[in-house]
Amino acid sequence: MMDQIDKKILMLLQENDKHSYEQLAKKLELAPSTVHSRVKKLKDSGIIKSFSAIVDTAKVGYPTISWLGLTVDPLKISEIAKKLSRYPEVQLVASCSGDHDLVVQLIAKDMKSLWRFINEKIKTIQGVTSKMDVSGFIDVWKSTHKVEL
Repeated sequence: MMDQIDKKILMLLQENDKHSYEQLAKKLELAPSTVHSRVKKLKDSGIIKSFSAIVDTAKVGYPTISWLGLTVDPLKISEIAKKLSRYPEVQLVASCSGDHDLVVQLIAKDMKSLWRFINEKIKTIQGVTSKMDVSGFIDVWKSTHKVEL
């Protein structure tokens, strides 16, 4: 169970995950050892998944971002999701309600690469039907992993 101190730690780490335990302790008026044990507890419980750099995909050669809605064999949703998750071009795979069974976020170097990936990789996965919708991103106005606590 998270308390207010855990929530404050999470908010500070979401703003800057490079804070040292000493810096966090100073801001929270706690001992560094207390902050360390609380962060460890948050990591061990899976609340903090990881600490990582958030990369601007366009600036590293992958300016094309798209959503792909897939209709798949209902008995193979989990298997197909796991296969899709192995590709580095795939940033997110989620089962969903609505018109599709799976939603996939893809990155690519250009539209031609995206098209090739869809046709040569995704459409060849057994259980993926021909019903799929692709929506390319034009501008991204907000992209965050931050959660308001």
